[in-house]
Amino acid sequence: MQNYSYSFNCTALTLWHNLDGSITIHRTGEYSVDYQLTKLEDVAGKTKQMPDEFINSEDNNVTEAFRHYVLPLLGSGIPSAHRLRTPKVPKILRKE
Repeated sequence: MQNYSYSFNCTALTLWHNLDGSITIHRTGEYSVDYQLTKLEDVAGKTKQMPDEFINSEDNNVTEAFRHYVLPLLGSGIPSAHRLRTPKVPKILRKE
């Protein structure tokens, strides 16, 4: 739901009000956010590093702390990752 809300706010601000900038998400509570128009020079080239407590001890997944943090942005939880596998196909090219 938050993804839809973010997209709607971006569209509304840029199309209906002809504004330039970046739409930023600001937490207003445990599970609520506010969208604000921010000047590009205030956000361009800035990166927020992921805190160490969001990465598990094996360095290959996220922790429950991360899941709790990101839930308001996703709305319904983190989807499970899946690996796609295809059956082996015999080669049909012949070396001459």
